[in-house]
Amino acid sequence: MNRKIILEQISRNDKILSLPQVLAQVLEAVSNEDLSPDALARIILRDTALTGRLLRLANSPYYRRFAGIKTVHQAVSLLGVTTVKCLALSSSVFHPEKISKESGINAKSYFTYALSVASASEKIATTLEMHSTEEAAIAGLLHDIGILFFLHHYPREYRRIVEKKVQAKTLLDAEIEVFGINHCEIGSELAKSWKLPSYIAETIADHHSTDVTSKNDRLGNIVRLAVHMATDQFSGYAPGLEHRLANIKEGANALGLTQDQLDAISTKMLASTVELSKYLGVDIGEIEDMLMGANEEIWKSYLLIENLFKERQELSQNLLEEERARGAVQQKNVAMATLSHYLNNAVMAISGRSQLMRLYLDKGNTEKLLGGMTGALQTIDNATKRIVAVLEEMKDISPIDRVDFYNMSEAMNIDERIERRLEIMHTESGLVVPDDIPS
Repeated sequence: MNRKIILEQISRNDKILSLPQVLAQVLEAVSNEDLSPDALARIILRDTALTGRLLRLANSPYYRRFAGIKTVHQAVSLLGVTTVKCLALSSSVFHPEKISKESGINAKSYFTYALSVASASEKIATTLEMHSTEEAAIAGLLHDIGILFFLHHYPREYRRIVEKKVQAKTLLDAEIEVFGINHCEIGSELAKSWKLPSYIAETIADHHSTDVTSKNDRLGNIVRLAVHMATDQFSGYAPGLEHRLANIKEGANALGLTQDQLDAISTKMLASTVELSKYLGVDIGEIEDMLMGANEEIWKSYLLIENLFKERQELSQNLLEEERARGAVQQKNVAMATLSHYLNNAVMAISGRSQLMRLYLDKGNTEKLLGGMTGALQTIDNATKRIVAVLEEMKDISPIDRVDFYNMSEAMNIDERIERRLEIMHTESGLVVPDDIPS
């Protein structure tokens, strides 16, 4: 298999992703500049399933602009031809049968990731008060459509990538090794073949780029940031936490987003992904499984934080022994700032999951969740308190050039100070500042 053969296949429109006949007619019709909303609505009405999906989406929080949209004609008129075309396309290709079992990819994991990026893109666009948040959601939803093409047409070849039988460090490099082309370029070519707007095709092509973050590419920056905020649990090539955090920071800076805004977006992503899956009719599994997966990611981050915290303690000891050498001071300050960022993200993630589970309990959905929910909530709350206590302690002794206010035992015996903070938090409420800690 090589790049030329695949591109020729796309150019021939050779049963690409097996699009339904009505959708193919929609894509062909919208290429006509004189197409009216009524004409497009009449084509969509030929497919009952597509009609139902479009109306659900038009009345969802993601796309609703006015009171209840009752007809396809209204939906097309209010959302616009481009949005309707992309929504119809999305709802038609996101089905388990598009992902062959021979690929080794879990369909629910892939769909969860795609919907998470769409949800994050929409939330970021909303925070930025973007005029058309639908464009961001659609670009996010279709950003990995190239992977779906591989999984549908070349599942056995893609299994080699998933099973790491290819000498490559990144997913894009592995795809090029096997196919001579990566999923970003495939997705862009698919978007062009479907006559989607050029800005969506360009965003798909550049969603993994690291050298195109520019204030002049707002939609691209939104989707790239969303990609880093979502968790890839299907490919086996997810970047490490430190790399993700660096990319998130860079993307947020390019868009002018604050840390508080990022945290707010992060806490809403899981609930937003679940809601979007309902409107699109995409099966991403049970909410309990998603919560368990989210908690596993949180605890991985928590363990990483603990290890980094221990390394920080050792670094502090060495710094004091080396009389606070200038270069070491700089390293310490960088490490402290990084750890504070890790902890802040972990706190927001855990808090968001806790709120989500409580929301389901408040709605009365307790038959499946109530059995183990109380213990899970307590575990998450305890972890949140511990991380907050660690974060506050880190602030007290940073930067290192102010450690002269502490004696050696106070500066290094951090574990005891953290436990004392937690004990006070347990009996009282709120955070514990240094002056509140008993001597």
